[in-house]
Amino acid sequence: MSYLVLARKWRPQTFDDVIGQEHVTRTLRNAIRSERVAHAFLFTGPRGVGKTTTARLLAKALNCKQGPTPDPCNACSQCEEITNGSAIDVLEIDGASHTGVDNVRDLTEGVQYRPATGRFRVVIIDEVHMLSNAAFNALLKTLEEPPAHVKFIFATTESHKILQTILSRCQRYDFKRIPLRDLIQQLRHLTQAEGFECDEAGLALLAREADGSLRDAESLLDQVVAWSNGRVDEAAVRDALGVADRQALFRVVEAILAEDPAQVLRLTGDLYQYGYDPRRLCHDLLTHFHDLVVAKVSADVSVLADLPDHEVEIVHKQAALRSREDLQRFFASLLETEEAVRKSAYTQLVIEMALVKLASQPPVLPIQEALAKLEELQTQLGSSSSRPAPARQQRFRPAASAGSVGSIESVESVESVGSSGLKDPKDSTDAKDSTDAKDSKDPTAEHLEQGEQWDGFLATVRSRKISLFFALKAGYLLDVTPTALQIGVNKDPYLKELLRQENRTVLEESAEQFFGRKLSVEVQKDRPGPATKQPSSLPGEGDRPQKSTQDPAGSVDPLVRTALDILGGEIQTRRTSRASGT
Repeated sequence: MSYLVLARKWRPQTFDDVIGQEHVTRTLRNAIRSERVAHAFLFTGPRGVGKTTTARLLAKALNCKQGPTPDPCNACSQCEEITNGSAIDVLEIDGASHTGVDNVRDLTEGVQYRPATGRFRVVIIDEVHMLSNAAFNALLKTLEEPPAHVKFIFATTESHKILQTILSRCQRYDFKRIPLRDLIQQLRHLTQAEGFECDEAGLALLAREADGSLRDAESLLDQVVAWSNGRVDEAAVRDALGVADRQALFRVVEAILAEDPAQVLRLTGDLYQYGYDPRRLCHDLLTHFHDLVVAKVSADVSVLADLPDHEVEIVHKQAALRSREDLQRFFASLLETEEAVRKSAYTQLVIEMALVKLASQPPVLPIQEALAKLEELQTQLGSSSSRPAPARQQRFRPAASAGSVGSIESVESVESVGSSGLKDPKDSTDAKDSTDAKDSKDPTAEHLEQGEQWDGFLATVRSRKISLFFALKAGYLLDVTPTALQIGVNKDPYLKELLRQENRTVLEESAEQFFGRKLSVEVQKDRPGPATKQPSSLPGEGDRPQKSTQDPAGSVDPLVRTALDILGGEIQTRRTSRASGT
């Protein structure tokens, strides 16, 4: 019984039949038509995309009885012999089995003779990168100045292994992976011509497994047809090739986006029981989240050309569920997971815990939106008094009595504007009287120290505009004159922010509110002097636990430090250890 596999039966016989390599076939056709055919070619690219087939088509076009022609007739003796592989003047060599100098010496001696029946002697060396350096060097002279009747065509998947002296003597053509849509279209045409039953989902799954190789797609189609007795649908492809259902992958992603870790864990376990490799699952999830980010960034459907039509709609629906920042965060986390899966012996456990972590992460809040919410909250809670009123707050501490476990007692204390902690509440009445006397004696806050003045002014600005407070926190008080408030800033971004007209207005109104008189605000770039006091805390923050805001390189940015103080965050440093000797 003689059976010709689909990959050989449907091998292209003209340049028009070559799929996905129009940039190569068009150039070769134009070269033949204008009689500008080079003496040496290098075809490089992935497996199964048409390199050797194009080399045979070029040999056929040069030796056709009707040619040289870009459209060989496939009817003359030369075309039929090249198609059957029996042409005397077309020598096809396997580079992997002819690697030595002696093989190349025999080849260069043989090409000196004129062709027997054709117009050119065509030498096709497949996997040419397997030749030894000595063999390459033995080929150099003949390759540079070959006889007029000789054409060399080299094909390889690893062009980087070829000597530069060989590359410089060849015209190079880079073959691309065949797009998914082109593969699906070719498979549809093939199955219809062969009389197989098929559906779009099955063809799409088959084309995806081929990974851009038409020969692989045709070989997999042969396998599926043999398993299913002529039926090519999604179920047949899954069962024959042992691949997971794409809908199962989509359900995993939907559970992640819906923050449902229990569902993620169940679906991942089902895929593992079905035989889905965890490494392959991680790879497919990475690809899918890449598609989600692309769909989120661009509304152009053509950017998802590698997806079948019925999956493009699913990708757009899932991309709309979360923000671009969330999707990019998921992709980065999966990228780290893929590396961990590759190194670990417990691949299923690693991927399960990673996906549970993804499904447990709530949506991130952009910093601009967070600042806007803080500013809105400060506006609602802002004081309408001419200056910040003394803050009265309660502290609770465990009672000293041994018999009152769990009880608390209230202690009232009065906190001055800008103080970093609570005063000792030994006599709250005396403290209140002394504070009221001080306020009535000097309402313009001139009695305060320079650092306390700066703290109070910061608190006033904070009650008006929280984003301006962040910029002002990076500055410092230079001086307060009878007519002006002088502020120094030593960082350009904050200086530009404070010099904006709308912010200058807020600063002057805040200065009038705190100091009790109209002051012009002067902002200048300067360096802090020895007397400058940076505020250690804000009013009402004395009891807040202080978190470290230092990194290995030193102090963090003042704006970051302020955000950490307000939001209660902390900086975490990731340290990676290197094994000795690596």
